[in-house]
Amino acid sequence: MNMKRKAIILITEGVSRPLLEKWCAQGLLPGFTRLVKEGSSGGLRSDLVPYEPPGLITAFSGQSAGEHGWFSYWNVHNNDYRPRPLTSDELRHPLIWQRPEFASQRFAVINVFGTHPPTPLNGWLVTYPMRQTLNACYPRDLFWSLSNRGLHYTHDVSVWFSGQSQKEFLPLVLEADRRRGELALTLLDEGADAVIVNLTGIDRTSHCYWQELEEGSPVPVTESAVFQAYQLCDQLIERLIERLTPETSLLAFSEIGFGTLRAYCSLNSHLEQAGFLKTNNSGAEQTIDWEKTTAFEAVQGTHGINLNLSGRYAEGHVKAEDYSQLREEVMAALRESINPYTGLGLFRQVLPREEVYAGASVAQAPDIIVDPADERYLPLGDPFWATHVYRTRQSGWHRRDSYWAGMGELFGATERAQVASLLDIGPTLCRMLDMDVPKEFKGSALTSR
Repeated sequence: MNMKRKAIILITEGVSRPLLEKWCAQGLLPGFTRLVKEGSSGGLRSDLVPYEPPGLITAFSGQSAGEHGWFSYWNVHNNDYRPRPLTSDELRHPLIWQRPEFASQRFAVINVFGTHPPTPLNGWLVTYPMRQTLNACYPRDLFWSLSNRGLHYTHDVSVWFSGQSQKEFLPLVLEADRRRGELALTLLDEGADAVIVNLTGIDRTSHCYWQELEEGSPVPVTESAVFQAYQLCDQLIERLIERLTPETSLLAFSEIGFGTLRAYCSLNSHLEQAGFLKTNNSGAEQTIDWEKTTAFEAVQGTHGINLNLSGRYAEGHVKAEDYSQLREEVMAALRESINPYTGLGLFRQVLPREEVYAGASVAQAPDIIVDPADERYLPLGDPFWATHVYRTRQSGWHRRDSYWAGMGELFGATERAQVASLLDIGPTLCRMLDMDVPKEFKGSALTSR
């Protein structure tokens, strides 16, 4: 009798492939090393703008960002100009565990953006809330029942960086990931057919303490915050490998890579210099004069610019018939922008959104997308949220390139030369569960058979 196939998906958010390969070669990450050597692996590349929300929604919906319409943690266009966090009831395409053809599969989904507020599923769900809440799991009593067994949980929003020292902040980040790992192992042992767990410690530490990895840093590599986050993931990988059976396979990946950040550049400043934006000074706070503003920077992580379109915004005045011409003028001005830190051109490309994204939800994207010429100098994003998340205190930011690695009977022991896409994750999970790939999924499975 054929046994039911099971799948483990481990998202190690923020892994830099060069760092991973270096530390594996030095024998510092035995779990990752074994996963890569005994399984199948390769590079994984995001869209032009590398960011967690569009990457994860693409991975588990089987649709590109232009189709699913999620480009950040926040919506890109809001009538009052204040981006608000996106919620699960705004998904335009179901995630795999929400699809009716997967109703027979018991899922355990932990800490994946796009799942809050929780919706019922066959199994267990721990959401990714953007604010403190008691309603962040399904079944509703899941946290209560787990805590009675000594299993506690910490949401990302509960571990907030505001410039703390490594000694103060790092233990909280590692403990949050450790708890996610323990929960994943527990639910796997309790009968989940598919466990999907997102560890965010590598991403968090890479944002906050990347400077510890820079040349000349006094911090030994093995004492750096970033390495310790990798090490915790590595330890979980070793434990997951030990749970593999002929029916169970493991896929690890990151939807983003990472690298050095030198500074954020306010695109609003460049737009103001070019005459497309007007600010008012109100005491210590600088505000935008919307009646005199034609274009402004979109929310962080989108690398975008929005036009102040009439009907879309409360004080929008750009007429629909003037949209195309004004957008061309704004793009032309941005192409002349100079990086104030290097004296060189700020952007490699300045593109209309239709040249970056394709699909039914392109209108949800910023009107203009910029591609930085130097990845160390990036757009600041909407100033409200940039200030709220202490963005200017970061020393590392996302890159497009990361990795994937699969282990189990469905994966051969090879390194793939072809770089994978996030669209390949959904079909791969389907094959791992011995399920047909939905016809509307765009990618191809990474399994060998």
